[in-house]
Amino acid sequence: MIVRHRFPNTGLDRTFEQLTSSLFDTPRQIGPVVKGAWQGDEYVLTVDLPGVAADAVTVQVAGQTLTLGATIDTNDWQRTLRIDRRLDPDQVHAHHVDGRLTVRIGTIDEPTARRVVIDTTPPPAAIGTTGETVIETTGEPVGETTGEPVGDEPTVA
Repeated sequence: MIVRHRFPNTGLDRTFEQLTSSLFDTPRQIGPVVKGAWQGDEYVLTVDLPGVAADAVTVQVAGQTLTLGATIDTNDWQRTLRIDRRLDPDQVHAHHVDGRLTVRIGTIDEPTARRVVIDTTPPPAAIGTTGETVIETTGEPVGETTGEPVGDEPTVA
């Protein structure tokens, strides 16, 4: 015969459960959850921000970094994400409708192959190979009128 005892779930049990789970579980992030998924050739991020006006929401792109933010009274929330190299930071579009922020990031266009025409005419002659005279210099500064090196005393013979 099996005997089962049922104990009522008291507030103390709930408090103890919260305390022990907070000690041993990984810390949870505070604030809205950012969800991301591929939709066709775009990566779409969604954030539920109930009660937050559109003018209190910010979306910023700097290089390969995307920053989402919201300000409610004195509380600020911000999440910074790194944009994958397959995504184009210039193709970021954001919409805020009915408390849901949707950010769409387009992909970088794949380069298309093109055929290069091969020229068969000889290249133009390089400088100095057409019979021109090349003058070498010693690298010393020369006086404007005398042609002698600057700063040297004239030699007396």
